[in-house]
Amino acid sequence: MVGRLLRARRGSLRLVAAATPCILLALWQLGGDESSAAFAVPATGLASAAPEVASTLAGRRAAAAQQLVPRLQAPDASGGGTPSGAAVANAVPPLWVVAFQGLLAYAAMVGGVAVSLGSPAAIKGAVGILGMYVIMSVNEYVVHRYYQHLGINRTALSRWLRNILGMKPFKTSGHMEHHAETLDDMSLDTKPEPILDADPFRGTAFSWSVSAQMTVEIALQSYPFLWLCGWSFTASTAALVAGLSLHAMVWQTLHPAMHLLPDPPITYGFPGWSLAALRQSRYFRFLYANHEGHHRVPGAHGNYNVCFPLADHLFGTYRGYVPPKMAVA
Repeated sequence: MVGRLLRARRGSLRLVAAATPCILLALWQLGGDESSAAFAVPATGLASAAPEVASTLAGRRAAAAQQLVPRLQAPDASGGGTPSGAAVANAVPPLWVVAFQGLLAYAAMVGGVAVSLGSPAAIKGAVGILGMYVIMSVNEYVVHRYYQHLGINRTALSRWLRNILGMKPFKTSGHMEHHAETLDDMSLDTKPEPILDADPFRGTAFSWSVSAQMTVEIALQSYPFLWLCGWSFTASTAALVAGLSLHAMVWQTLHPAMHLLPDPPITYGFPGWSLAALRQSRYFRFLYANHEGHHRVPGAHGNYNVCFPLADHLFGTYRGYVPPKMAVA
């Protein structure tokens, strides 16, 4: 008994020691840099309650706008108050910096598992976690491009099915209407639209029902993959819950705030304040610029990943920083 306790204590100490790099990397990620003020992600900081969600859109937008940190605070090189496109582009964290930080955190995590549980477990963990990330990134991409943007209606298979079986094209889920009312600065020019009016966050946030659908979708792919990697059902479930929760929290913290809407409360879905402390991190500023590019690129064809970047790079649709349309014109 004493021997087992000592071995368990030594294992815990090794795990803590191995986790230290992860903690340091997280603190580095949380820290800003000299250019952070030039591209500040809106931080509504609103702990939205149910009555507020039920209020009118105009009231919610006014309350959010009063608490937003100005996104573009760097002065223009000419001395004016508006930042130039180059200043904003330079303030966006480079892709390689974000990728390098992610790989360092990943390596530190795998190293921690190797030290505490041994190399075989570390290899299984490394392959499983990487595969889970790929699955979630590709799913985010496919759903966004082919379902929300109705790209499936333009595929050869869809056209063939319509011709042979007389199937009708897929209808909008409200996402196209969301793009139609999004202005160049990411604010919303709202007009009566039944499919969006029924949602207090006008299609910008995940409700609990949407999160449940995503859970089923990802679970059907993740469990077989993790089983092939040698993961137990318990470990696979823990990874699934952690991955989906992280994705949802990043989305809820980032997307509604981009469009000047308050944080979704826990009564609606994952709370938007859950990762509010990371809004000024390099990772979030990169995601913010990436999604702005999606709204600005012609036809919204590009930057389909929102929370887990990868698939855009695999399929050649990454557009990088896209300046405002008014600047392009």
